[in-house]
Amino acid sequence: MKKFAAATLNMILALGVVCILAGVLLFPRLANHFNATVELWTIALTFAGAITFYLSLVKFNSALIRFIGLYSVFSGFFFMIVGSGLVKQGIEGFWPVSIILAGISILLTGLTKDRRIRVSYLFPSVFLVGMGLYFLLFSLNLISMGFRKWISIFWPLFPIFLGICLIVLFLIQQNPASHFPYEDSENSENDSEGESRG
Repeated sequence: MKKFAAATLNMILALGVVCILAGVLLFPRLANHFNATVELWTIALTFAGAITFYLSLVKFNSALIRFIGLYSVFSGFFFMIVGSGLVKQGIEGFWPVSIILAGISILLTGLTKDRRIRVSYLFPSVFLVGMGLYFLLFSLNLISMGFRKWISIFWPLFPIFLGICLIVLFLIQQNPASHFPYEDSENSENDSEGESRG
């Protein structure tokens, strides 16, 4: 496929953002069909996030600004759906989804910024998504006992899980073709230090 010029790519990106914003503006009409209402602040948050994300791609090459834009879009749309009443359980049941969205936003920030998965983005992302899913089990009452009681009974699972993660990390490191969890720059620095000592 032919590579587009920078101006064409910026136009494609702008059209994508405009389509998202048009969908957000039309969402209240969909909500009215189901006798639901959409709060204005959720639309404003989604708009601000989309514009911030667009600016982070074309003007500011900042991971923080990109994360804020992505997270604002995701959380604004999430709160728009939950707050409208389209979902039976309100924010009390689905609040951990905001933690999951933060994890997804971190991973997508790394992918859009470096065009590959980096450890500095992957580990916090996996941690936040895991924590969000864990809390979601309690907030949706999929686990019937209380959080404190569950922790007091099942706390030995945490060192087991940590041990499994460390063993998987060791096995990945045994593969000579793998540079995980180190970045290429870290490997090249270690190689250059070894050569200078030799």
